[in-house]
Amino acid sequence: MARSPIGCCGLHCGMCEIYIASTTSDEKRKAKLADRLSKEMGKKISPDNVHCWGCWANNRNCWGKKCNFRKCSNEKGLDFCYKCSEFPCDELVAFYEKNPDARENLTHISKRGFEFFISDILMQGTEDE
Repeated sequence: MARSPIGCCGLHCGMCEIYIASTTSDEKRKAKLADRLSKEMGKKISPDNVHCWGCWANNRNCWGKKCNFRKCSNEKGLDFCYKCSEFPCDELVAFYEKNPDARENLTHISKRGFEFFISDILMQGTEDE
């Protein structure tokens, strides 16, 4: 099972607001995210609960630890959801409505391979500078 900056669903951790807030220890950003997530999820989320160090991190209280996609792919021994015979499941379809980039990432990985995808990300980073 590859451990990468890309979740099994295709989410790019480096672009995730929760990941960015956690890895930069940005308390203001965490507070804003907690407020927004509380509204979206219909339950109180404290800034202390907004933390993640990537989809493959093994931190006990990490946001990604509760991810159904991660759990499912781990149970099936898959690095990425696109390798599943049930791809895309209903839950992924709903997820992709809010996160279309994640699906695009998986499409890219499935067509060109993970190494090319990562090199494309790195190249984009240098073009932005």
